[in-house]
Amino acid sequence: MLRRLISAALSLVGLAVVAYVWFFVPLGQRTLHEHAMRIAATEPAQELGSEARDATERVVEHVEGEWRSRYGDAGVP
Repeated sequence: MLRRLISAALSLVGLAVVAYVWFFVPLGQRTLHEHAMRIAATEPAQELGSEARDATERVVEHVEGEWRSRYGDAGVP
């Protein structure tokens, strides 16, 4: 019980350190968060996001089709 509590506390401390570094420690002129946001705003990243969204929709449609072929409409909205 105590071991789990200590492990959870250390995990929270580790998460807090990572979050602090991510948002507040500058690497060059910007923080990691600012770098990530600028990268995500580029055209190639936007295209990748669009392609990932399309692929996700295809996978969802495939899984729904498989589910319906095996179990009918039970559990599918």
